[in-house]
Amino acid sequence: MQSVRFRSGAVLLGVTSMLAVSGIIAGWHPRARSDPATGIVVVRGAPITAAKAVPLTPIRPTRVAPTAMPVETAVADLRRVYPLLSEVAMECRARQCSLTATIRPLVSQNDLDRRQEMLLGGLATALAKDGYRMAVPFDMDEVADNTFHIRARVTADDHP
Repeated sequence: MQSVRFRSGAVLLGVTSMLAVSGIIAGWHPRARSDPATGIVVVRGAPITAAKAVPLTPIRPTRVAPTAMPVETAVADLRRVYPLLSEVAMECRARQCSLTATIRPLVSQNDLDRRQEMLLGGLATALAKDGYRMAVPFDMDEVADNTFHIRARVTADDHP
């Protein structure tokens, strides 16, 4: 009888051990969840305020001649702005014009400064105020000692 008890105890111990081992092994494997965890988070912060709008300053358009001034006006303006120019002439056919002028000899340092200003964009700027665009470069020939003759192509903006 003792051997039956011993055997039944051993069997019981073996079955219990097997159940414990299978439970441990089953616990090690991750289980797939059918429903993912869901949560809601509410965060309260400072109220959001819109930035203050800065008023825009009014835009003042620059003076642009919508149409080209008459040729005589442009020639008179060139003579007034650059008194070193003589024999100023401008002829137009449709919108294409040609400008010719003579630059008189220099007398002073001021004349030299004005001539440099005129040749480095001042002539084109003066024509633009009257609605003409000067093509660059333009031709310049020395016709006498320190006397130059210039020829330039000019385009009129909607010449009347």
